[in-house]
Amino acid sequence: MTLTQLLIYIAIAAIILTLADKFLFDRVKNYIVSYLQNFAGSLFIFSGAVKIVDPLGTAFKMEDYFEQFEYTFAETWMSFIAPVFPFLSEYSVIFSMITIVVEIILGYMLVVGSKPKFTSWAFLVLVVFFTALTGFTFLTGFVPTDANFFNFSAWQEFNELNMRVTDCGCFGDFIILDPRVSFMKDVFLLIPAIFFILRYKDFHQLFMPVIRNIGLGVLLIASVIYGISNFMWDIPDF
Repeated sequence: MTLTQLLIYIAIAAIILTLADKFLFDRVKNYIVSYLQNFAGSLFIFSGAVKIVDPLGTAFKMEDYFEQFEYTFAETWMSFIAPVFPFLSEYSVIFSMITIVVEIILGYMLVVGSKPKFTSWAFLVLVVFFTALTGFTFLTGFVPTDANFFNFSAWQEFNELNMRVTDCGCFGDFIILDPRVSFMKDVFLLIPAIFFILRYKDFHQLFMPVIRNIGLGVLLIASVIYGISNFMWDIPDF
């Protein structure tokens, strides 16, 4: 499957969910907001789901990033930051689990419309974080291997062989994305992220608050247990 195919499926699913929100639950305040809720939420749920089957894969990818960040900052006036990354690398599995679970939980909160203001800001922060990672991955293609990322005068024509991390791991091993595509995907997601901040009051909200919270708690516990089981207690299911 390609990213384009996946986005088409997600877009169709978002249309179906939006129609259900309107005609089954009568909760739609703004069709555009509801559609973007369902699209972004479904994309995040799927992205987290294909990674939680093997959290170690995401942990290894984080170690790659931490290693490159250490090297990058060590040669600048911000060298005091460099020692932080080896420390973070030791806990890459924990960071992997946190990132994956947060992605799934945020996807759920968008789809059901839980805590609109908080969800909007959390979504924006996570998308900005992902954009920074994928942007770094892509932009290192312009940096010769013997030059520091922040030495902008040394940047040359793009060469994929120069990239410090060759895959962002956005969809685990399900889809391997070209870094340029990964970066553009996250830049695109900034559009609904900013839109949510401006129009969070128009979020549709499904079910009663107590039911949304129970669903949130169950999904959180299930995601953590399932993720841990896929590397601590057993090998991944698939």
